[in-house]
Amino acid sequence: MRLHTLELQAIGPYATPQRIDFGALTASGLFLLEGPTGAGKTTILDAITFALYGERSRDDRNEDGPHADRLHSHFAAPGLEPSVTLEMSLRGIRYRVRRTPEYQRPKRRGAGFVTESAQVHLERLEAGGWTSLSANKAEAGEALRDAIGLTQAQFTQVMLLRQGEFAKFLRSSGDDRQKLLTALFGTQLYDRITDELGSRRTDATRAREAAQRQIAAAAAAAAEAAGLDEAARDELLALCRGDRAARLAEVTAQVAAASAASRTELAGAAARLARAQAAVERTLHDAALLRRLADALARLAGHEAGRAEHDARAARLEAARRADPVRPLLDALAEAEELLAEARAAVAGRAGLDLGGLVPAARDDDGAEADPLAGLADTVAAGRAASARADAAERTAAALQYLVGQEAGLAGREAELAHLNAAVALAVGRVERLEAARHELPAQIAELDERLTGARVAAGGLADAEIQLDAVMVRLAAAARAEDLAGRLGELAAAASAAVDLHQQLVDAHQQAMQERLDNMAAELACQLTADCACPVCGSTGHPAPAPMRDGAVLEQDVARAAEARDAAALAREQAQELQAELAGEIADCQATAGGDTVAELDAELAALVERVTAAQEAAQEAAVLEPALADRQAERDQLGEELTAAVAESAAARKEAGAAQDRLDQLAAEVAAEAAGFGSVSARQEALRQAAAADRVLAQALGDLAAARTAADGARRRAARELSERGFAGIDAARAAVLAPGDLAALAGEVTTWTSELAARQAAVAADELAGLDAVGLPAAEAAAAAAGSALAAAQDADRDARGASRALAEQAARLRQRLAELDREQDAADRLAAQTEPVIRLAGLAKGTEGQRKIALTTYVLRLWFEQVVQAANARLAAMSSGRYELRRTDEGETRRQRTGLTLAVIDRHTGAERSPKSLSGGETFYTSLALALGLADVVKAEAGGVELDTLFIDEGFGSLDPQTLDQVMTVIDDLRDRGRAVGIVSHVTDLKDRVYERLEVRRLRDGSSAATVVA
Repeated sequence: MRLHTLELQAIGPYATPQRIDFGALTASGLFLLEGPTGAGKTTILDAITFALYGERSRDDRNEDGPHADRLHSHFAAPGLEPSVTLEMSLRGIRYRVRRTPEYQRPKRRGAGFVTESAQVHLERLEAGGWTSLSANKAEAGEALRDAIGLTQAQFTQVMLLRQGEFAKFLRSSGDDRQKLLTALFGTQLYDRITDELGSRRTDATRAREAAQRQIAAAAAAAAEAAGLDEAARDELLALCRGDRAARLAEVTAQVAAASAASRTELAGAAARLARAQAAVERTLHDAALLRRLADALARLAGHEAGRAEHDARAARLEAARRADPVRPLLDALAEAEELLAEARAAVAGRAGLDLGGLVPAARDDDGAEADPLAGLADTVAAGRAASARADAAERTAAALQYLVGQEAGLAGREAELAHLNAAVALAVGRVERLEAARHELPAQIAELDERLTGARVAAGGLADAEIQLDAVMVRLAAAARAEDLAGRLGELAAAASAAVDLHQQLVDAHQQAMQERLDNMAAELACQLTADCACPVCGSTGHPAPAPMRDGAVLEQDVARAAEARDAAALAREQAQELQAELAGEIADCQATAGGDTVAELDAELAALVERVTAAQEAAQEAAVLEPALADRQAERDQLGEELTAAVAESAAARKEAGAAQDRLDQLAAEVAAEAAGFGSVSARQEALRQAAAADRVLAQALGDLAAARTAADGARRRAARELSERGFAGIDAARAAVLAPGDLAALAGEVTTWTSELAARQAAVAADELAGLDAVGLPAAEAAAAAAGSALAAAQDADRDARGASRALAEQAARLRQRLAELDREQDAADRLAAQTEPVIRLAGLAKGTEGQRKIALTTYVLRLWFEQVVQAANARLAAMSSGRYELRRTDEGETRRQRTGLTLAVIDRHTGAERSPKSLSGGETFYTSLALALGLADVVKAEAGGVELDTLFIDEGFGSLDPQTLDQVMTVIDDLRDRGRAVGIVSHVTDLKDRVYERLEVRRLRDGSSAATVVA
């Protein structure tokens, strides 16, 4: 980073604007920042740090006063804004940053101060001009830190070598050095690694503890499965793994022996149960046979009681079976007769039997007109005639189809013609409008141009009017507040006056009470006298005439109450007067803010400004509308001629097309009217023909169906009569009465068969072989024997169940014990694996934390040791030159206490004596150049760790006055070496010898008023 210019105003001792040209100062690579002590040399460095980071380079935590006043100059005018502007180059890019600290300024109206917040503005030089990057404090600060590559702590340590800071660092303890190195290099990564390992160690330890708890739980479960009592379980849990396994093996053997004994007992109970079951089965079998015989005899007697009904069903079944073969003929005949009736009704329903001359009217023997369709031949002839008439109507309707389509399109053609006529009218109207617009546009353009010019002029004062409006609104609010408070002020004044009067009255009342009590004091004392008691006034024990107490006399408590009332009134008076004073002060502030104007005056001014702002805003809006409108009119004027020519051609074409469409429409309308033949339209005539044809088709179909039904009915009747005669039925009605539906016939046959089969089955049941020789009379005795055998079986079952339960419980206990032992083994194996898995992380966590290992050094401390070793090496390269090879720094692990043995302790090796010395034993000059070498070494390492950040300017604010001439030459040689490497070095000092050595300098001098000024000498 190279500094170019620094501008200050109202900062520290610099009351007036100051400009420092670092380009001129650093031309030779070495310059002096000199001036008397306290003049403000260090303020220059503070200003640079503040510009870059928003904070001073020094630690301000112990300074008095608010943060707003740390940089604000006390010598500057109260209203002058403090600011720092710094121009610098970072990696070839030029930046400018301006910062204003938070500060207090006087109110513009009235007494007191207001706080102005801190501000920042970051810019970058691009193409010869400044481009704003950010005015946000956080955003600008982040951009600057990214560009510089250093934190504030690193920057102040690398670029600003503070007076006394490195002497302190040289002599400090390892802990103090560790804090500084941590801030500079940042050990967050290693701290996070240490914390992560610690967290993982905690997790591993918890996992191990959880595994041990799992083992304890598994062992407890195994003990419970083994049936151990609480004391035995506790004893088992206290054993080690081997002893616990041996004890559990003993318990397992005991459980196995008990299980074997239970199985022997179970076998005996099972044998007894089998014998009891056999006895039950035998007695139950005998009782069941006798019960079966009794039931069979009872069912057979009950079945014989329904024989008469069975015989009637058998006769009905025989007649139905004779009629069943002719049932299909009867069904066919009924169906044919039904179809014939439906066909006749269908023909009768067509046109009321108006056959339209299809057949001649017939006459019966009496001369009366008969049914014209009574004969089959007449029906057939009538059908054929109706079909022919339908064919003729359909052919005529088909011939009209073309004109029907044309007729349907008449409305569309008329609409098309209307559309064409409308297009003609539009084209003509467009031509007329374009011709009119051609004459109107010039005047419109001129009018728009004039209005636009006027709107722009009117809108020009908007910004100024808005600023004035905001100010007037603030003043108006203050004036209104003052007027509102004025009424309350009168009330408070009256209240304060009343409080004063009341207080005075109560003061008088208290004084009067005191006086009255004093006047009556003799009587008050007389009331306290007793016989043989000395008088407190005269000392006499005789009281011949004590003063009497008057009625209503004032006593001590009366005086106390009066004093309390007086004091309360005094407090109320003070509070009322304070409220009055506060309100009067607030009114004065409001009036000062209002500038002495009244609400009415400010209302008028506000109304005028509002009207002015409104007019300007409306003018700005009007200008925004008029600008595109004017451009549109000008473009319209340019295109108007071409549009007018096109519109004239379009109008002529539209007229021609509309005339042709009118001719075609007239011709088609004449053809349609001719073919309508008296109907409302051709489509109506076509629809009438199609309806007539459809009616004739339906009538022809109905006549055909009637002829077919008549033929079918005659045939069915002949076939049924012939078949019924052969089967012995007197007629069709007798056969129909005997016929049963298939389901009914099958049901009746089933009833007859079922009764017969049931009779045979019940007879067979009584005559069964296993019932032979048995007598149902012995049934009660057999049932009693079966009941006794059942009781014996129940007892045997109970005994077997108990034995089985005991055996099963012992078997389950053995199985559960085996399962729990397996679980215990798994948990123990898992714990062993977990211990092996977690051992590395626990070990690493202890090493990183510094609690384990041979040297027990924390990871962060170890890393800081490496960095500090690099710092010491870099410092020794310069210390050898400054001390003529006498001194060398060495890092050591030694310390007075274990806490101090952090590996960051310094020792000084004296090559003249060969002894190691403490840095505290160095003289003032030796301490200066040793700490300077250490500071330069630290700066080099910090730059390298920050990514090779290049800082072209370095400030050394150290005590050069403590050096002798020879040592000063040696130190300046090292500084010249820095300059030869392309760095500009600024020495902050007031040593006279340095003025003779360094020509370029920045002189800081105090002025008569106590402030300071800086002058560049180059």
